[in-house]
Amino acid sequence: MTRTRSPLLVWALAALAAVIALTVLMNVGPRSARTGTSTVSMPAGATSESLPLAASAPTGIEIPAIGVTRDSIMKLGYNEDLSLQVPPDAATVGWFSRGSAPGTNGPAVFASHVNYRGVEGGFAHLSALTAGDEVLVHRADGSSVAYVVDRVEQASKRAFPTAQVYGPTGDAQIRLITCGGDFDSATRNYADNVIVFGHAERAWR
Repeated sequence: MTRTRSPLLVWALAALAAVIALTVLMNVGPRSARTGTSTVSMPAGATSESLPLAASAPTGIEIPAIGVTRDSIMKLGYNEDLSLQVPPDAATVGWFSRGSAPGTNGPAVFASHVNYRGVEGGFAHLSALTAGDEVLVHRADGSSVAYVVDRVEQASKRAFPTAQVYGPTGDAQIRLITCGGDFDSATRNYADNVIVFGHAERAWR
């Protein structure tokens, strides 16, 4: 005699098969290309420089972990309300020129959009950085500074950590800023900022 399975048993077996299939896909499917931190190397023939450096404006920035390479940097100042100016387009990375120059003691502050008018911003993937990733800043005097990321924070714009971002430090540091959190379609603004904190590790020319 042929035995027929109950509808409940058939459903249970199908659900189990789906779970197994999903587990297999998760285990053998594509994985993130990142298996560790992303660093930068001193070019062959370059000469190490002692930190801190004399002041010199930034001319470019590289963040290998998130695929950012810019060979020009815009100078940023204050808005009328004393907030930091932002670049006028999606791709541009700006440097707060009233703050510290890269490689000098204090925080060198850089900003770019997460997106702008539907275009992916220069710092669109800033939140993907992790402690140990490196950021390379090129300077007008021909030198370069390699920074190591210490931490990544997301902070409400209503409680922005001004002192931590702009306050004096006893060594050369870096801050990378973009928008994050929920997007308010009415005001066209994000509720938070993503902030990367890091310190200068080495420099060369």
